[in-house]
Amino acid sequence: MPAVATGASPTRLLARPHWFRSLPAGADVHRLDEGLFAVTGNAAVQEALAHPAIVAEHPLKASARAFGPNVLDAEGPSHRAFRALLAPILSAGRIAEYKRSLMPGLVRELVGSLTGVETDDFYNAFAHRVPYGIVCTILGIDVSLADRFHELTRPLARLLDYPTEETEETHANVAELLRLIEEQRAAGAVGGQSLLETIERTRDRRGILLTDSEVRSTALLFFLAGTETSSAFITSLVYCMGRGVFDLDELRDDRVRDDYVEEVLRLYPPVQTVVRFASADLTVRGVEVPRHSAVLTSIAGANRDPRVFDHPDRFQLGRSTKGSVPFAVGAHACPGAMLAKTEFSLLIKEIIERCSDVVITRDRLGMESQSFSRPTNFSVEFRAR
Repeated sequence: MPAVATGASPTRLLARPHWFRSLPAGADVHRLDEGLFAVTGNAAVQEALAHPAIVAEHPLKASARAFGPNVLDAEGPSHRAFRALLAPILSAGRIAEYKRSLMPGLVRELVGSLTGVETDDFYNAFAHRVPYGIVCTILGIDVSLADRFHELTRPLARLLDYPTEETEETHANVAELLRLIEEQRAAGAVGGQSLLETIERTRDRRGILLTDSEVRSTALLFFLAGTETSSAFITSLVYCMGRGVFDLDELRDDRVRDDYVEEVLRLYPPVQTVVRFASADLTVRGVEVPRHSAVLTSIAGANRDPRVFDHPDRFQLGRSTKGSVPFAVGAHACPGAMLAKTEFSLLIKEIIERCSDVVITRDRLGMESQSFSRPTNFSVEFRAR
């Protein structure tokens, strides 16, 4: 059957927070202007993301032009090869090691700087510190360069948005980041344990046919995904803490803390929209999608589908989050989900140890709506115990 045609401009539509609400109710697949399709319902989004003919690869994607062949845009054997390089770094054993030896110091330093502070710019001033410290260390980059990497990396979010904002700055930043990564790799500061050295050994041992340039691009995208998504989500975690809908001491329980992370991920997935492309004529939930169409899948819409979640806009600690897809599904599901959740849980635990309360003192209900989505325009106070 044909899609519901809305005639909506994708550019204007996606500029709105929770853009999926602007489309006709009762349909999950919508045809927009410019030959694009929007997929919004939970089952439809999961079907689209897992569909073998709905792919990330497209020769004209800005991220492919900027980074070259990479894990984000590749498909099939190339994509599997890229992911195989990351597997040793993101194994359960390695994450347990990070939790024991790397994360605690970074988390304590951040929370120490927050305690007793009120800020109107948590995202820019604080949220990046732990993610950048973790990923710099994993990559084998001197942590003293974290602020420089932060400055260069944040504008690259424009390459992942729709419509893409590709500028001289984004290309210059990619070139400078690749130069710094190579410079740090050559310095060998962490004695063979960095991400770059590990994935090079994995490539050579397994005979994976990827060039040095492709390895560097994979490292850079790991940096971008591992820092900016986490920075955005940490902002959402703090925002939900500060809204006062539950007692912070409830989060001392490991199970409750895990439930809290999952519910915030459901409400505020850091990537709200995933862009894919139809590589063949196909159907999603019985709706015809022609070959070469761009397909905008709404993670936010899937996670707020009232057919799956009762009162989907309500924060409800302890609800079942089965069906929530904050890290996507299918071949391109986020490989760093376990690392991210470990980081978030440790941060929450430290906040409730050091702070008697987290309070939103000003809230204009702003929302950044696309890549690295998060609440905006709020002030938050961290009250010391």
